Amino acid sequence: MIKCNYVGVNEFETFETIVEEKYNPGKTILTNIKSRVETSYNQYLTRFDELEAKLSSEFTEKEVEEKNHLQGCYSSLTKTGIALKASIFENQPDTLKAFCPFCLLDKPRTLDHYVGQNEFPEYSFLAKNLIPCCYDCNQVKNDKWRRNNRRRFIHFYYDNFFDYQFLFAELTIAQETPMINLLLQKPIEINERDFQIIQWHFEDLKLLNQYNGRCNTLLSTEIKILKQSRVNGMSEQQIENQLLTSEKNYADDFGINYWKSVMFNCMSQNVHSILSL
Repeated sequence: MIKCNYVGVNEFETFETIVEEKYNPGKTILTNIKSRVETSYNQYLTRFDELEAKLSSEFTEKEVEEKNHLQGCYSSLTKTGIALKASIFENQPDTLKAFCPFCLLDKPRTLDHYVGQNEFPEYSFLAKNLIPCCYDCNQVKNDKWRRNNRRRFIHFYYDNFFDYQFLFAELTIAQETPMINLLLQKPIEINERDFQIIQWHFEDLKLLNQYNGRCNTLLSTEIKILKQSRVNGMSEQQIENQLLTSEKNYADDFGINYWKSVMFNCMSQNVHSILSL
């Protein structure tokens, strides 16, 4: 997993430009609430952690038109809105142009509202609230960004624990059949609160199950390659070094918590056992 690139726009100026491009009655309604939107933006951008425990939106249930037009800033796009959406995708690292940051399994074809737009419509078109996402992850996450005033998903602009390894793998061999099992372990550099978010993120998206399935589908092919390398005269140390090179290459592109990187590291530590099968 790796961090997303935030486009770094002036959020409120962008909102004002979008409002100017709207037609009435939406333009008038949004103009009348601009100061309230600016206050909400400032809270998200400078005091994001407060939102976990925030009871409700700045806009009440009675303000139906205001809420609808705020959400319309995202769904009924203006020229500025279309360009901003495109720039969010285009500004990502090459890896995240091809893979969803939430799972690193599928292509990011949508933008997820990290803080749900139904609950907080004022953030419907705040760029820092829009994270590239695949269809499956977006559907699972939906508006469920928190529970009991605690965030349940990694925020790929805000969170800063991606340089520390928390995904690991173990190799087991039962009746001559090798299996990879991925698991989460808390490194000392990550505090308990952040590690809980990581655990919930993996739990809600069922990532360990998905990664284990892919690892063990790939494992038999990789073992055949290793055995052929041994037949071709490579030593166990050379094979281990080859696996470590694969691990590093995947980690460089996808982060140290990428399932393939973790898998190859595990294989490198078990070369003798694998070749003995």
